[in-house]
Amino acid sequence: METDENSNAIKVAAYVRVSTLSDEQEDSLENQTTHYSRYIRTNPDWKMTGIYSDHGKSGTAASGRSGFNQMIRHALEGKIDLILCKSVSRFARNVLDTLDTVRMLKSHGVRLIFEKEDIDTENMQSEFILTMMAAVAQEESRSISENVKWANMKRLERGEARFTRLLGYTREGNRKWVIQTEEASIVKEAFDLCLQEKSPAEIARIFVQKGYRTAKGNKEWSGTGIREILRNNAYIGEILGQKSYSADHLSRKSTRNWGEKKQYLIEDHHEAIIDKQTFKMAQLMLKKRAKPNNRREKKQYPLSSRIVCGKCGGNLQRFECRGVVTWRCGKRTKSKELCDMEGVREETILMVMEAALDNKYGSAVEESLNSRIIQNMLRDIKNIDAKSDSEYNQLRVDLESILHEENIAILNGTDVDIEVLRAKREQIESELKEKETWWKLLDADFSYRMNAIEKLESNLMINKTRDQLLDELKNIEYLRAWVVRVKAISPILFSITWVTGEEIEVELYEE
Repeated sequence: METDENSNAIKVAAYVRVSTLSDEQEDSLENQTTHYSRYIRTNPDWKMTGIYSDHGKSGTAASGRSGFNQMIRHALEGKIDLILCKSVSRFARNVLDTLDTVRMLKSHGVRLIFEKEDIDTENMQSEFILTMMAAVAQEESRSISENVKWANMKRLERGEARFTRLLGYTREGNRKWVIQTEEASIVKEAFDLCLQEKSPAEIARIFVQKGYRTAKGNKEWSGTGIREILRNNAYIGEILGQKSYSADHLSRKSTRNWGEKKQYLIEDHHEAIIDKQTFKMAQLMLKKRAKPNNRREKKQYPLSSRIVCGKCGGNLQRFECRGVVTWRCGKRTKSKELCDMEGVREETILMVMEAALDNKYGSAVEESLNSRIIQNMLRDIKNIDAKSDSEYNQLRVDLESILHEENIAILNGTDVDIEVLRAKREQIESELKEKETWWKLLDADFSYRMNAIEKLESNLMINKTRDQLLDELKNIEYLRAWVVRVKAISPILFSITWVTGEEIEVELYEE
């Protein structure tokens, strides 16, 4: 429990980011995290509220950076007074994003300090300097991008191609593009089946049935993956450079090169697996099967990525036919060999969620006490963010403590068993990583919780009976505030994971 002495302490957080997932960058992220944790905790006037991080995320756009977005949301909720960041470029390499975010935070009384540039946004004169620094960071990002493109272009002009792990080819020491006999036979079979007028999806199903493994070593094949094999001219010993390009360094969106940029064809680059005549015939077969590209932007539904197959662990995917929505295991749609889970109608999933809601909040309460139902429901969804923050901070404290012990033991050569300390540290890191996945799910559900809180706190709800109250909330937009994940164990047996983390099983019986 906080004392009066530290209750007025400045709530301080830090933001750390690395742009790749390399071991060196991961070490940098850990070092930044440890540095800020100790720096904040050694200041008696500060209270640490969290270290927010993003792994392998670009700084050129705020979208997609879950740690950054969570930090901003917490700041706007009043949970953070001061944010520390190593440099402007770590915060964002986009001038507009940087200034908009800084101004928004300042309007809510939140300061930012950028250590490298010695900028404190509490000083109004800093905005001009910040604008200049953000512009320099954005230009630096553009310059790096252009340098990488130039280096790649020169390499291709010299007839050199970077080795990429590809089914059928491997690397042996300094030798690249070495044919892997077993995998090469799978590639040849794919082309043979294509010439027998088998579609990529049919070939994928055949490969699953035969138990073939992909270049990554798994047994799951897809029509898209087979199509990429059949279209890849690397199998005839050629390399086509710059098949796609990045339109601009800010979005980093990859665009198919239809002639806008120069392409480089390196012939006889390595030993071929497929002869050119077979490859040409395969392209004709694919062209014959090609359909007009009427792809629409992928829609997100309230249950997207939240229904899990209880048999293989994969996600269930949404299919709609004649107005009936069914969720099917992604692996099952490829082959029964991968999973034998049957599809589940969406109306069944909603019935399960409604039944679970009735059981958790309505079954043990008297008809006249619907106010208690509201109180219990609000308690569960209102406290979840604070609980997550508390869990995160405790794990970070535990990790810092064990890292400190480990470092002292290594430096001083004490009798403490280093391996025991390392095992403890790895256990905490594993738990932290597992929890981060859960926290991201909760963070993505924030809008559902806010809508539900607004609904429950409205004056119209308090006068309703228990049944009327629960019926009002039997809408997917509200159900999702409490139900984070649904595991389909069978078409009639399901496991519900509540926002609180507890799980219950719900079984539907035919009447």
